[in-house]
Amino acid sequence: MKIIRSEITINASVQEVWSVLAAFHLYPEWNPFIRAVRGKGAAGERLWFKARLDGLPVIFFRATIRELVPPVQLGWYATFLKGIVEAYHYFEIEDLGSGKSRFTNTEEFSGLLSGAVLFLLESRFKKRYQMMDEALKERVEAYVQ
Repeated sequence: MKIIRSEITINASVQEVWSVLAAFHLYPEWNPFIRAVRGKGAAGERLWFKARLDGLPVIFFRATIRELVPPVQLGWYATFLKGIVEAYHYFEIEDLGSGKSRFTNTEEFSGLLSGAVLFLLESRFKKRYQMMDEALKERVEAYVQ
């Protein structure tokens, strides 16, 4: 299993961060990685995604929400090719006190060819995760101010 993780401190409460993260219909306005999400934000629900990695065509995929613990955790599982490339993407929001939160963005890749895929694409994923984290911070903090 290969794990990619990024995190950022956001000057806002856990609930304020969650309100932006959980508003899937607004992702096209701020999210540079996940460009669109369709579906209901409920445990067990299937979601449809449109994502963007540098230098590649737009990626379309489906995932199922596995973890939903408002306002601190959201996670979905996607199978790109069963047993070949699978991924569990999850977000955690931790209260740091004094109106600050830590946002952690993690993806765990598994499957026979996940190592080879990540060998080629890991730097692109990391860049987009960091861009997403920074965009989330900017969006949340703009509404808090």
